[in-house]
Amino acid sequence: MKRVLLTLLLAMMAALVLAACGEAEADGGEKGEVTEYKIGAIYSKTGPNSPLGEPEWNATKLLEEQINAEGGINGIPLKIILADDESNQEKATQEMNRLINDEKVIAILGSSGTGESLAMKGIALQQEVPMIAAAASPSVVEPVEDSKWIFKTPHSDVHAVERLYMHLQEQGISKIGTIVDSNAYGSSGLEQLEALADAYDMDIVAKESYNTQDPDMSTQLTKIKSAKAEAVVVWGTNPGPAVIAKNAHDLGLEIPIVGSHGIANAGFISLAEEAAEGVVIPTGKLLFPEQIPEDDVQSEIISTFYKDYTEKYNSEPTNFGSYGYDNLLLVIEALKNGATDREAIRDFLENDVKDWVGTTGVFNFTEADHNGLQPDSMVMAIVENGEWKLLESE
Repeated sequence: MKRVLLTLLLAMMAALVLAACGEAEADGGEKGEVTEYKIGAIYSKTGPNSPLGEPEWNATKLLEEQINAEGGINGIPLKIILADDESNQEKATQEMNRLINDEKVIAILGSSGTGESLAMKGIALQQEVPMIAAAASPSVVEPVEDSKWIFKTPHSDVHAVERLYMHLQEQGISKIGTIVDSNAYGSSGLEQLEALADAYDMDIVAKESYNTQDPDMSTQLTKIKSAKAEAVVVWGTNPGPAVIAKNAHDLGLEIPIVGSHGIANAGFISLAEEAAEGVVIPTGKLLFPEQIPEDDVQSEIISTFYKDYTEKYNSEPTNFGSYGYDNLLLVIEALKNGATDREAIRDFLENDVKDWVGTTGVFNFTEADHNGLQPDSMVMAIVENGEWKLLESE
């Protein structure tokens, strides 16, 4: 009888162990022994947002390889599952559901565009999975009370607009015409341009828009010229802004063209060619690492990332690569400090990221701010002789 009872007891214990192991596997390592940290990353490797998504994708792979080559995080390897949303919101939501429900990732990185990130946001909130986006619009993390699980690393449009308006004030310009992409990124930029205009004594005398793949915007530029604008503010990502620069050049439009941080890459110069000369933008510092002073707090991390990236991919990471790099670095920081499940990672990001130096800027996340950057972390750049140059403030 004792032998039978012992056999039954051992069988029950074995069943409990198997159940626990199954639960650990189903929860993506949140329970039981953790063999790897599984993180999902959704970026726009293809489609219209690929100039943004490809460097973000590459930076993620680079950092994953470096961390694992060094022995992982506290001895546990990283596994990054990369997914291409093809610059499509529906594809982004499909991949979001797959990574959370099938792959059981502990955090999500991405996406590249505002529209795709907003589509993913609702799923992250519903499933209670921390998400760090690489999109510019403040709406990705605002209102904060409705964005508990969402963070982002790019400068928000509000930062870029403030920096841009500060520059225009320095130039004595107060009347502007705006021309924005009709997509989510352009709409967000226009919203901030309008919201902050009075604070910087800016008069928007003309408001124009275009569709992302439009081949010519001469009509909109002619209307802006007729409105007596003193500068044209263009809000979009390539190829639109490059087309606008060419159109303005062909029309002989002599007023300054100021772009958004969405064209902070060599691709804009390649597309706009000689028409790019003199275009000014607000940007992060990674656009020209060799021009950042050595005593700048970001100098070391920018220099290291830029060197590693260019050696591996034989191309520049651009500011967009910095978003992918910082996104993953932040999760790594959480894991190193013992935040190894979804809720712990979210809590770490909100409460413990203070004066954290990234390639994009110095981050201070709080309960009221899930972006954690200030306008002074941006600088102004100008195209001179076919290259982006740091534009010193007057």
